[in-house]
Amino acid sequence: MVNQVQLLRPKPAAAPTHDARPRRLALEKMNDPTPLQQVLVTVWRQKWPILGMAILGGVLAGFVGMMRPPLYEASTQMIVDLPGSPGPAASAPQDMLAATVDGHLTVLSSEAHLRNVLMALRAADADHPRTRPVPAAIEPNSMRGIIHFMAQKTQASASSLLSWAWSGGRQDAAATSETADAAALKALKDGLRVGQELRSRIIGIAFTDRDPVRAAQVVNAVAGVYIGMIALQNRASDQHELALIASRLPEMQDELGRATEQLQTYRLTNGASDRGSLDDGGREIAGLGRQMSLVKASLAEVETRLQRARGLRTSGVQAQDSAEATGAPATIDPATGTAATGTPSTNEIDGQIARLDAERQVYLGQIASLQEQSDALKAAAADVAGHLSGLHALELKVDVISQRYNELLARQQDLQQRIKFPRPDVAVLSEARPPMRPVTLSPVFLVPPGMIVFGLATAVFALAWRYFDRTLRSEAEAEAALEIPCAGLLPKVARPGARQLCSLLLGQHRAPYTRAVGSLLISLAKARLRRPGVILILPSDEDEDKTVLAWSLALTATRLGERVLFVDFDQQEKHITRAFRTEFSTSRNGSSVASFLVGNRSLPETVEDMAEIHIDFMPAPPISNDLLHLVSTVDGAKVMDSLREKYTLVVLNGPSGLARPEARLLSSWADAVLLAVRWGKTPRDIARSVVEFIGVEDLPWNLPASLVSVLTQVNLKQHAGYRFGDSAGLLLPAAGATEPDRE
Repeated sequence: MVNQVQLLRPKPAAAPTHDARPRRLALEKMNDPTPLQQVLVTVWRQKWPILGMAILGGVLAGFVGMMRPPLYEASTQMIVDLPGSPGPAASAPQDMLAATVDGHLTVLSSEAHLRNVLMALRAADADHPRTRPVPAAIEPNSMRGIIHFMAQKTQASASSLLSWAWSGGRQDAAATSETADAAALKALKDGLRVGQELRSRIIGIAFTDRDPVRAAQVVNAVAGVYIGMIALQNRASDQHELALIASRLPEMQDELGRATEQLQTYRLTNGASDRGSLDDGGREIAGLGRQMSLVKASLAEVETRLQRARGLRTSGVQAQDSAEATGAPATIDPATGTAATGTPSTNEIDGQIARLDAERQVYLGQIASLQEQSDALKAAAADVAGHLSGLHALELKVDVISQRYNELLARQQDLQQRIKFPRPDVAVLSEARPPMRPVTLSPVFLVPPGMIVFGLATAVFALAWRYFDRTLRSEAEAEAALEIPCAGLLPKVARPGARQLCSLLLGQHRAPYTRAVGSLLISLAKARLRRPGVILILPSDEDEDKTVLAWSLALTATRLGERVLFVDFDQQEKHITRAFRTEFSTSRNGSSVASFLVGNRSLPETVEDMAEIHIDFMPAPPISNDLLHLVSTVDGAKVMDSLREKYTLVVLNGPSGLARPEARLLSSWADAVLLAVRWGKTPRDIARSVVEFIGVEDLPWNLPASLVSVLTQVNLKQHAGYRFGDSAGLLLPAAGATEPDRE
């Protein structure tokens, strides 16, 4: 352990102005744990409290689960019919289906409907009173049943007491009724769940209650009241529509009679022409048109030949060509038997032209005759069509009025049937039955979440406590916060007496505290201190750790064969100092260190001999003396030189209290100043203030090791849990290898 400490200290050959702290701080910085490692170490160090709180959380969660009564959920389903849909509802548009279902869901969840449900439930309870049964999952004679019964009684008593206290002991009947209605309505809203199942026409209704029978009753009441309300609304609407139809039927009947009478009158007045005669006239007109077309075609052919024949009169042509032009047969030569050739005579051509002209006149006469027949038939057809159009209009009017009248009659019959047997737009698809299994989890399933929640909460609390802990717990923290070297850590000693401390340091050589004090003294001796040395012990708090540390160093030095003088500047005379004087002092002369400093008495006359432990003791001045004036008027260097001539080690027990000016003056007397910092208790800002008040630059020779700190009252087991990896780890194995050391 000493060698490990020496690695962090400057070498003897180093220059006086060389600072050894950067080397130590750099080494510690390299070995600093990461934030994740710090979190894991903190949680692991608090594993037993976390585990205990987790078990407590699991027990509490299980107990709460047993106290909470089981809840049962009953559900029913309703199917929605789309009104006015000619086909099946499944083929209706999705937007129309969604709008219809949303309307039903809104009405089912409305406050007015829920009030109607409450009225129906109260009426049913009044007609059929029944006791509220205990659910099947809770046996009355079981422990859970007894706890559940006690919880119900306690809750009922607390509710009645709070209600009485809130109302001041006076309750109005109307206010009580309104409060009960509001509470019942809120309970119904909280336990009711209404929603569409997927995107279908099915609406699911569920209700949760401690009584499964009551849950089923409420669900069926919600569905039944809503269906009854829809049926009543449809019935009232049908009755209103039926009344309108009944008032409309006589008017439609009179209108139909007038239209029928007009139709008969028109038929008698304009004849009984029908559609068949008009069709025959049309066929005749079409036949005349075809004949006229044929005659016109023949006339066109004759006129064409006539024009060609008139053109041949002046030109000479062969007989065969003339015959072709006029359409006459060609002349045959008797001798040869072939068509005759030569130029025809003028008379022959004129005869042909006359014949063609006569044929043309015949065609023209036929066309005129056919046109006259067609005009006569068209005039007759137009007259028949006029009569038929009027007749058709009257017939159409009669048909329309008759159809409307028949529709009203059919609607009247349909409404009468619907009023007699009303059918709502929704229907119950499956009726609710009392559920057999509760929907609440078993208390066993609440144990793991309770353990996790309580364990995490405890871990978070431990991390927050560690984060806001501003005390010093390791050598690295002490050096980083105080910016001075840390000489080591001293294990915890619970208020030892004088003989117990001597027995520990002089008799139990393997004790952790003995080893730690020895290492501290050796490290101070090796830190460029001139022998004999003067060590000043200063406190960082109001406890006795500083005085115990001073006596421990003095006893350890006697074990090493040193001649030790213990000079006490603590005017309050701590308990441990009184115990040493009572146990070991053999020559009390009533003098103090003040007598020696002012020169009233010599050193032998001032010192008390403690021969048994080989320590000379110089008592502190009385409280009435001004220690500051005493220290400031004395040449401390000469006084310490005179003490070094006789003693190899002088231990100065500094004054109690923080930031005393006497401590700043005494620091110039000592070769080393040792600041005692309470482990896990002294805030780092207070210890830092003490260091700044003393001032390292004002110490002799400006040595880095002139002002060092030491952590006292270290709990080794807790310190090992932090896993700092400093010198305290070397002391822990020896803690279990020795007999009890009063730690």
